[in-house]
Amino acid sequence: MASVCVFCGSRSGHASQYTNAARQIAETIVQAGLTTVYGGGSVGIMGTIADVCLAADAPIIGVIPQALADVELMHPDVTQMRVVPDMHARKALMHQLSDGYLALPGGFGTMEELFEVLCWSQLNLHQSPIAVFNQNGLFDPLITLAEQMVVEGFLDAESRSLMSVLTSVSEVRQWLSELPAEGA
Repeated sequence: MASVCVFCGSRSGHASQYTNAARQIAETIVQAGLTTVYGGGSVGIMGTIADVCLAADAPIIGVIPQALADVELMHPDVTQMRVVPDMHARKALMHQLSDGYLALPGGFGTMEELFEVLCWSQLNLHQSPIAVFNQNGLFDPLITLAEQMVVEGFLDAESRSLMSVLTSVSEVRQWLSELPAEGA
């Protein structure tokens, strides 16, 4: 079964629309028959993703560093929880388990995970698709920055194209349908 790694926040944001969209996206992942790989938390957008998958009895794998297990309130109901020693091990294991990457709203941790898989892709360490869900223009500054990096010669257009931008749940559904089969 193919899997998608969802990078997202341990906070829900100020507007309920972020949680509502996360719920719809998790339902879309479930309907697509994919395994969800995520950061292992029970709160914020992470908790929403996990709760939807668990309610549908859909496969979900949490990956959380020992130091964050208590801080992020590790989800007690995710049976496939992998507790790893540190953030480096977390990202390496998430990468091993995933066929694609989808970033939802989040903070620095979400950005750091997104940037690392983009960098790995740019260096041809993987060819897995990467997308951001640009709800309410949250990722607009990042998109503008990437485009300016191309203009200024710090990033080529091919590398910029490694990050797909999705703005609706239907676009997420289409993107998920194009994920490579497991191990492809």
